[in-house]
Amino acid sequence: MGASGVELRTDKRPGRGATANEKVRALLWSALGSLALTVLIVIGSRNLEHYDAALFGYTVASVVAFGAIIFRYAIWLRRPATRRYWLRGWQLFLDPKNLAANLRSIIATGFGNLVAQRFIMRRSRARWLMHALIMWGCIISALVTFPLVFGWIHFELEGARAYRAYLFGFPTVAVDGRSIVGWVTFHVLDFTAIMVIAGCAIAIHRRLRDRGAIAMQQFALDFAPHLLLIAISVSGLMLTVSSLWLGGYMYSFISLAHQALVIMTLFYLPFGKFFHIVQRPASIGVELYQNRGREMVQARCARCGAEFVAQAWLDDLKGVVRELGFDYRLKNGRTLQDYCPRCKRVMRGLAYAALAQRLERD
Repeated sequence: MGASGVELRTDKRPGRGATANEKVRALLWSALGSLALTVLIVIGSRNLEHYDAALFGYTVASVVAFGAIIFRYAIWLRRPATRRYWLRGWQLFLDPKNLAANLRSIIATGFGNLVAQRFIMRRSRARWLMHALIMWGCIISALVTFPLVFGWIHFELEGARAYRAYLFGFPTVAVDGRSIVGWVTFHVLDFTAIMVIAGCAIAIHRRLRDRGAIAMQQFALDFAPHLLLIAISVSGLMLTVSSLWLGGYMYSFISLAHQALVIMTLFYLPFGKFFHIVQRPASIGVELYQNRGREMVQARCARCGAEFVAQAWLDDLKGVVRELGFDYRLKNGRTLQDYCPRCKRVMRGLAYAALAQRLERD
């Protein structure tokens, strides 16, 4: 860097991808996860006694998608930065001296980032409403649908009007099918479908009008997920309309179309934008690392001496950079990471000024 007295050398090698051994291990974890889910389905449905064979397609798609999610997650955890954050997060969380504080931090972060999604609220109320409708619509639908598909929950008629819910074969509460509570219970998926449609409509409207979104968006990544969710929700509502008001007209066709859409979405889940649903909880560990980092020994800038980041975080950053194949060592024996953001800007400005002076002389 000319006038600053240092020079940056960068290794041109690309970052390391997943090796063959890592892919094999990820496949093994994937197979074990799919096997475990299959065993849970058999056990939870009392040896398939309460399993509905008409839902076999949903079950196969769920098992395959679950295995694919584990495979993708295992590969994701092998990335240098992700692995370091993951290991450091668990290391800090399991520290006996800070266990109580860590639990409070995780609960607060989980509620703020995952439940209330306050970080989105700070950006835009419309985006927060969009995310809330889609997220809670999908979560509630999943909590209802998957246990029913796997036979973990089933209902049996008691008397003329009551239905008793059985969880893993054990009796729980009974609901009057003609009461308001019963009607809402048996139509909860209709409400969640409306929530998802509304959320996706807001998302599509934003992507058609927001200049920043228009510049960055891709159809397969940004529009396809919303269209799939809308198609699933609309076809699910059509099933209700057919059964309640049309005497079952075209119910079989709508049911097959709905099943095909759900299976397509389940297969899309591990490899598309929906995968961030699985990734997002890992942010709790990142924020825990940041919170604990403020209490650790702080690194001082090699130029101005100001404290700017935890020394442990800086050491991890250097390790990740080396593992990715980049060399940021400078002529003075330091690395670029040893300087605070302000000094980096100053050094860059000095380097540009020195370059301009050399060009003038030449």
